[in-house]
Amino acid sequence: MKTRDLVARLASDGSPVERNAVSRLLDRALLQGLAGSTVLLVALYGVRSDMPQLILTAMFWVRLAFPLTIIVAAMKLAERLGRPGARLRLAWVAVALPIATMLLAAGSILLATPPGYRLELVLGTTWRTTTASVVLLSLPSLAAMLRAMKQLAPTRLALAGAGAGLLAGAQGLLVYSLYCSEMAAPFWGVWYVLGIVITTAVGAAIAPHCLRW
Repeated sequence: MKTRDLVARLASDGSPVERNAVSRLLDRALLQGLAGSTVLLVALYGVRSDMPQLILTAMFWVRLAFPLTIIVAAMKLAERLGRPGARLRLAWVAVALPIATMLLAAGSILLATPPGYRLELVLGTTWRTTTASVVLLSLPSLAAMLRAMKQLAPTRLALAGAGAGLLAGAQGLLVYSLYCSEMAAPFWGVWYVLGIVITTAVGAAIAPHCLRW
């Protein structure tokens, strides 16, 4: 097809774009991923019997706040990555801020803890399975976000995949936090963050194949 014919065909469909179409598309993908991750959590792990007591503790809500803040920032990042030429620096800074805060809090607690107890705080009781569980529960959201990105116009495909993976990892962590029994910030700063990093890397690795025009 000649360039002139392509331009004419694209110009023939000049219907106005729905306002906030990008954010609405990503919101739908976010809800789809959340639903898929929740179903997967219930199917694989079940529901905690002590949930009514757990939600009354302050640390439960602090733990939920970590992935929630990343999700809010990562949604803005994903919107920018879906548009050609959008500036990203401040969006990446906003995403990195809650992660840096978590790492700083975890490090401060470890420094204030006697050396003999530090490893126990880092490992907890579920360190062998936590990161894998976060990544697994992130997969429905990653699939939904990449499908949504495919409908946009990303030009930096690896970065777009990393943004989708970051958002998916935070959402997978949010769902897993409803089940996980660990309440120590050093544990979160290692195994939770590692789960998000791995999902981000997976998104960056597969996006050039999934998002190719």
